[in-house]
Amino acid sequence: MYSLFRDQATKRGTHPAVRDEQRTLSYAELADRAEALAASLRERFGDDDVRIGLYCGRTVDLVTAVLGVAAAGYTYVPLDPVYPESRLDFMARDSGLAAVVSDRALPAVLAGTDVLRIDAYDREAAARPREGLPEPSPDSTAYIIYTSGSTGRPKGVAVRRRSVAALVGGVLDGYDFGTEDVWTLLHSYCFDVSVWEMWGALASGATLVVVPTEVVRSPRATIDLLTRHRVTVMSVVPTVFRYLAAQVRASGRWPSTLRRVVFGGEAVDVADVRIWRETAGSHCEFMNTYGITEITVYASTRTFSDAELDASGDDRAFAAELGRPIPGWEIAVLDDEGVPVALGETGEIWVAGVGVAVGYVNRPDLTAERFRMLEVGDGPPRLFYRSGDLALRAAEETYHFVGRADHQVKINGFRIEPGEIEVVVRGIPGVLDAVVTAGSSRRGEPMLTTHYTTESGLTPERLRELVAAEMPAHLVPGAFVRMTDLPRTASGKSDRRALSEDLTESRFA
Repeated sequence: MYSLFRDQATKRGTHPAVRDEQRTLSYAELADRAEALAASLRERFGDDDVRIGLYCGRTVDLVTAVLGVAAAGYTYVPLDPVYPESRLDFMARDSGLAAVVSDRALPAVLAGTDVLRIDAYDREAAARPREGLPEPSPDSTAYIIYTSGSTGRPKGVAVRRRSVAALVGGVLDGYDFGTEDVWTLLHSYCFDVSVWEMWGALASGATLVVVPTEVVRSPRATIDLLTRHRVTVMSVVPTVFRYLAAQVRASGRWPSTLRRVVFGGEAVDVADVRIWRETAGSHCEFMNTYGITEITVYASTRTFSDAELDASGDDRAFAAELGRPIPGWEIAVLDDEGVPVALGETGEIWVAGVGVAVGYVNRPDLTAERFRMLEVGDGPPRLFYRSGDLALRAAEETYHFVGRADHQVKINGFRIEPGEIEVVVRGIPGVLDAVVTAGSSRRGEPMLTTHYTTESGLTPERLRELVAAEMPAHLVPGAFVRMTDLPRTASGKSDRRALSEDLTESRFA
């Protein structure tokens, strides 16, 4: 896996590899620092299979740390400093960290852990040998990323080196990413899209711009950064892109060099893409993906065509299409009996192939439940991951994502997918964003609630009227709540758990 970067460093030593708002490192400089860190780690732990926590801010030091652990042949476990200490404590204990690489003092919950300060490696890089680092097994674990669990207990997903190499190689071979591109590291390194952002950029010889946390939180600052660094490739959650598109429309300013946007993590609202194109023009390409942490970020990709984006009518069909599997990945949509669904039917998405993770750390029961050997079609038994996502088989090799099996609710005899309502609400003029959650009325009856933000003072009463004009009565939520902002997870996704359980009156407008 480290060789993905090392090959580029050998060929493009003086080319800028990574930069933040203070520093730029060339490929040669980044390799020197990463290999110095790797040598220090190897001196401490030798050939042991160890896990190294990364407690770093969003700077070039973070990328150095990731590469250093990879070069040493160890497993990295991201510990974002913005996370609550209780979550950091759980991840550190659950993963069994041998040490932490950090650019700052550790919090109390990590204080007893062996620590290496990454900021020491500017001084030591020149003195460290570049030879003698191991070539770890492709089947060894590259990283462990923790995802939210339905029980509230985070799940550590262990991903192999060969899975990362296959992801990067498969996507780069299918698209024209090049050495003159400038990518962003927009996401927390606790979110799996960061794996694609870092390794995709550095394996293609491009320049990676590390985006500070405070910039990510501001659409205006993000647009300014994209413009200032002449970014060409940005991976982004559709929810975040919605605010960037609104900022571009409001300001009339956009990053003219941006040529490809890679969506992931959520369903795309095509209206946001059209807002961007109406303001910034049609030269930027929009690439959609489908994926999950447990199958190494992405399983399939597709690019929206100009014809699709310029057409009028129902956007949901083409926007929800899963696209073609990345080489080495396999997608199957199965019914409750494990049989591929027929045309026009909906089933659950199962994913097989090189991207399927090792499993969940210290959770053999959950691993056995979600990772299963299946015989699908005419092929031999192979390991599949059960995603919990639903898809409709629209044509022979065409599947449309329709939502999560566990978000689907049943009210008054009707099975309802909240995502369907969200699409309609977000399409109403004046609505910035919306999330629909299931709960109970004061009488204890099941009820849907729409939480929304608005730029126009749109009242709950008026929004209810507009939704009722678009949808059948059983799909009209029982309550509409206007909010100053909607809670997000660290990866930028809508935090449904927070809306359902943790909202207080102070968040209401």
